[in-house]
Amino acid sequence: MTQKHNDPVTEKRDPLLSLPVIVARIKSLGEVVKAKADADQCAELCRRLGILSVKSFAIDARVTPFKKTGARMEGRVMGEVEQACVVTLKPVLQVIDEPFSLTLVPEGSPFARKSNDELSGGEMIIDPEGEDPPEVFEGEVIDVGAYAEEFFALALDDYPRADDADFHDHIEDKGGPDSADNPFAALAGLKDQLSTDGEN
Repeated sequence: MTQKHNDPVTEKRDPLLSLPVIVARIKSLGEVVKAKADADQCAELCRRLGILSVKSFAIDARVTPFKKTGARMEGRVMGEVEQACVVTLKPVLQVIDEPFSLTLVPEGSPFARKSNDELSGGEMIIDPEGEDPPEVFEGEVIDVGAYAEEFFALALDDYPRADDADFHDHIEDKGGPDSADNPFAALAGLKDQLSTDGEN
């Protein structure tokens, strides 16, 4: 999964909501895993994410067997957070209700993501149109809470913006007035040419 924040929840530490599942004991119909963070846990998640506040955080998932030794995790992460507007720094409320899915296999599994040394020089080859390859887990237990926390972090708006935020004074690239790449200079030249032709 892609890391998104300077202090990502993907670093090695205990998950906020620990929801361990023993892979070998997953029933054929799967196991339902649900949890909701309390006030102290929301405050801790807020600290981990480095945002203004986490008002709520909940997980609703199902874990099913995958290829006898692996697991398939599907569900949703839900909650409400506040981040600072990128323009005004005012609090911006975001309601999160994001689906997620993930396939996990044990170390050494033939289904684990692999690199192709001959074609890529050791780099990972992934089909951008295909499903994400399985991730590897260690031991016999997977913690649904740890993965759900990552997906919650990834669901945060990268550029939160208040409704009254105004970008009209923001200029990306002023450029030189005589720059050949300046489209306004080209338009000004065309306007002058048209005025000259009209006078003639």
